[in-house]
Amino acid sequence: MPRALIALISPVRFSEPLARADYDDELSRNVGLREGSPKQQAEQFENNRKLVSERLRLLRSRLTVSFVSMASAVATAAILSHEGIGFATSPGVLAIGSLFCFAGATLGRLGWAGQSYMGTTSIERLDQKLFHVLYWVGMYLGTVAVL
Repeated sequence: MPRALIALISPVRFSEPLARADYDDELSRNVGLREGSPKQQAEQFENNRKLVSERLRLLRSRLTVSFVSMASAVATAAILSHEGIGFATSPGVLAIGSLFCFAGATLGRLGWAGQSYMGTTSIERLDQKLFHVLYWVGMYLGTVAVL
């Protein structure tokens, strides 16, 4: 786990130990690969190396989008609060609304049976948007509650 975190914030060349770990794990479980030729094993390792790099790039991208989205919710709440635009309700009610959004989005994702293999159906895209919107609203309400 520490190696994965280091690779997440490091240049791609530091992902090599993760590719090696994934390859070793695959080798221990996959009899066909273990009994395969050195060329097949080298191809599999190279494939793992490319997959690790691509997955790290995708994870970095998703984290960046998430952080920017949450920062925009905080900034919007701060600006509107500073301008005197807000909700005429108690911070406790806002905090409960925030928790409701976070819990609803999170629990709605757990064990959802409607997922396809690729995750690209129209319903899955709607689910992804709802998840992000609920988190944004939750962050916004939580920020307003503490300001």
